[in-house]
Amino acid sequence: MIASLLVAAAVSIVPTPIADTNVQQVKDTTPQIAEAMLSCMVKRDGGLTACSVQSEYPAQMGVGQAALSMASQFQVDLMGPDGKSRAGSFIDVPVRIRIR
Repeated sequence: MIASLLVAAAVSIVPTPIADTNVQQVKDTTPQIAEAMLSCMVKRDGGLTACSVQSEYPAQMGVGQAALSMASQFQVDLMGPDGKSRAGSFIDVPVRIRIR
């Protein structure tokens, strides 16, 4: 009888891992920012054309290509800060994309 109590005590002392079904994975919801710098020619109507990617961050993520695909929808003010028309000139266009 004493031997059976020792075995029972030894078995009850050994901790067993218990799966906690209440633990949830926490997803990082902090948005990341991706950036691209385009160089584009300003059309007479304020639209952009002949755009090219000058830089992108993070590299190899496709941000530059995404910015290029949106550039035809951009409209800029024809008058530059110097009061002269931008039509026909190239401008730098920064594009920031928030990724969730």
